[in-house]
Amino acid sequence: MTDDRGNGTGVPPISGYHLAETVQAGLRGAGDALANNPPAHSALPSQTELGLLARVTELFNGIRQEATAKLGALHAEVIGKREALTAERYETRIRRIESGMRALLNKHGGELEQTVFDALKAKREYEYFNYVNQRSSDPKLDKWQFILAFLVVPLAIESLLNGNFFADASDFGLIGGAATAVIISALNISLGFVMGLWPARYCQHVKASHLFWALPAYAGMIALIVLFNLAVGHYRELLIANPDAASQQVVPHMLANPLGVYELKSIALVLIGCLIAFLSASKGYSAFGSYPGHAFAYKRWRQRWEAVERERRRLDTELAPELEQIRGQVEGFREDCQREISRLQLAKASADQIRDHYLTRVAQLRAAKDAAVMQYREANLRVRTDLPPAYFSQGINLPEIDQPAELVDHARLRALIEDVERQFANMPALIEAKLKDQLALVRGVDLAGEIERLKTRAVEAGREAYERDEANRKTIHAEFSATPR
Repeated sequence: MTDDRGNGTGVPPISGYHLAETVQAGLRGAGDALANNPPAHSALPSQTELGLLARVTELFNGIRQEATAKLGALHAEVIGKREALTAERYETRIRRIESGMRALLNKHGGELEQTVFDALKAKREYEYFNYVNQRSSDPKLDKWQFILAFLVVPLAIESLLNGNFFADASDFGLIGGAATAVIISALNISLGFVMGLWPARYCQHVKASHLFWALPAYAGMIALIVLFNLAVGHYRELLIANPDAASQQVVPHMLANPLGVYELKSIALVLIGCLIAFLSASKGYSAFGSYPGHAFAYKRWRQRWEAVERERRRLDTELAPELEQIRGQVEGFREDCQREISRLQLAKASADQIRDHYLTRVAQLRAAKDAAVMQYREANLRVRTDLPPAYFSQGINLPEIDQPAELVDHARLRALIEDVERQFANMPALIEAKLKDQLALVRGVDLAGEIERLKTRAVEAGREAYERDEANRKTIHAEFSATPR
């Protein structure tokens, strides 16, 4: 609400000089005096004076209409506030707050219900997997940090040993031997880990069809690991005999005598490589569960149950503050009423400002009227040869200007503002009395208890949804089995 309602003007201020110029008071006063008008016996103002008074009345009406329009706009604004701020509005607001709290509970409850349903479904799929694949226990899963450490440590150990073995046969000494050893160790560990992870696990699959490819692949990778390490031993033998020997000579050397590794360190190199490869194979075999797909089904089930627990904890940590924030809005009617009362004080000050501005404009117009009349009479007296009329010694009185009354609209607006102020001051107590039950219901909600009941209901609803889904699945399966083929 602005404080400058009375400052804008539709009718500009007018001085006595400008008013006299508007009706040409001086010129017409002298002109009337040439014929000694108005006559000495006249009791009525001259035509020029009457025209001046008509102009003054016109300006006064404009000033009053301007003030009335501003007060009317202010009156409509206050009426709008009174109609907007009612007990019925707060009753609707309280119902909306209550429904908002219920909606928030239902939303989070639905999320927990869906999470429970997904967890039960994952458990059913896991149990079905165990039944079909004849699994009687959960898989033992290693953490990725342990798997990485198990692979890195053998890599480092084998690289150090192999580097020592190759140092004697390398022109670059220990550095050259270490570089060759790291590559050999990495290949050894990779081959062993892949063998344990892939064909070794599928050799025990319940579906015999997997054996057609898993057993040959398993045997082939064992042979590949042994041959690879024999090739490493032959390569060291070649380097000892001829430091300039190239790796391309290894295959012909092996084909000529596959077991032709005689030097003790070369034999140790082959044995260590095979041992490290088979240790890596054992870790690949058990890292993700010893049965294909078992660990995946188990982890999915556990992740779903962990999601249920996370959702339950989230309800405890996040839902309660959200509900408390919504419930806190129920006390907002007190602040709203006090805020509107403060705005009504501004409206009252604006109304008084409009009234004072109106009276100031009327006083200016009255002074301009008297000055213009005086200018007309002085010009008339200087020229006329007859006695002036008696009323020249008196002022011309316009009651609405010389004795201005209080603005009716201002008095009505002040009365309205005071009435609305009393209404807003009494409204908190009225709301407390009228909406006692609703307020008690919202204020008395046990948020912690509601959240616990919500979790219980959501878990039960999730189980019921799962049981319905299971029943539907069994019905469809039974109907499909009964269908003649």
